Amino acid sequence: MTLRIRIASRKSNLAIRQVEILKEHLSKDIEINIIEVVTSADKTLDKSLADIGGKGLFIKELENTILKDEADIAVHSMKDMETELAADTKIAGVLPRGSRSDVLLGQYSTLDDLPDGAVIGTSSVRRGAFAKSYRPDLQIKLLRGNVGTRIDKLNNGVFDAIILAKAGLDRLNIDIGNIIPKEIIPPASTQGIIAVQSTTNKKTKLEADLDKIFLNINDANTYSEALAERSLLRTLDGTCRSPISSSAYIINNDELILYGAVAKQDGSKVIKSEIKGARKDSILLGIELGKELIAKSIGESIFD
Repeated sequence: MTLRIRIASRKSNLAIRQVEILKEHLSKDIEINIIEVVTSADKTLDKSLADIGGKGLFIKELENTILKDEADIAVHSMKDMETELAADTKIAGVLPRGSRSDVLLGQYSTLDDLPDGAVIGTSSVRRGAFAKSYRPDLQIKLLRGNVGTRIDKLNNGVFDAIILAKAGLDRLNIDIGNIIPKEIIPPASTQGIIAVQSTTNKKTKLEADLDKIFLNINDANTYSEALAERSLLRTLDGTCRSPISSSAYIINNDELILYGAVAKQDGSKVIKSEIKGARKDSILLGIELGKELIAKSIGESIFD
């Protein structure tokens, strides 16, 4: 018997591609119907996410779609998800992680090659802050829209260079740009992770079936990394206004190392640290590293 799953997704090419990637992990006898949602954040591109309600705007309307039973699950770029999920929902599973790197696009190969006062396009306060920490002369300008739109603006000379996530480019088979070393611009929390969000309150057979399906395809290493990274972000009360990096790696199968960094928005101050422990303590490690970074930031006005 064919199982039919309604999947809520943003309408962008990248979002739809991520649903297609999920489908590749599902049984052949599962039929999917994509419910395309144009979110409020997708409609307002001339303002930063911080000014219109935060990156959670990409998620809230998809969450409402599954809560209203207009779809069964929602598929997200996990880095867009706030650390507190909507009531009666959960992360049902994550796919194997893609690249967590950021990429510099344009005629210059590295941030060092850019001319004095170069204009960089990005929608990320993290990328902007850490880029300015490395090169204080850079001018950071707002760049929003889908991947194609952003590249078009670069090609039309609006920016000297732009910064995008490598995972998104990889998924769209766009092989351009140069990876920025993580020592210069450390990764966003859960960058490169595709997450499935489901409901917990319907108590139907379909909801139970979905739990089993996504438990079976959940990537355990990626999930542990996500728990640690989101725990650190939650402890720091991270928002789209906060230049925060949180990046975990599984080592020796049962250990996890978590790197964290916070910066002032103008890049004038950066604090970094790391913690290592058992992967089963992923959430606790995030909390402990968060407390350490907060203690180190006292008097530095980083979270003002």
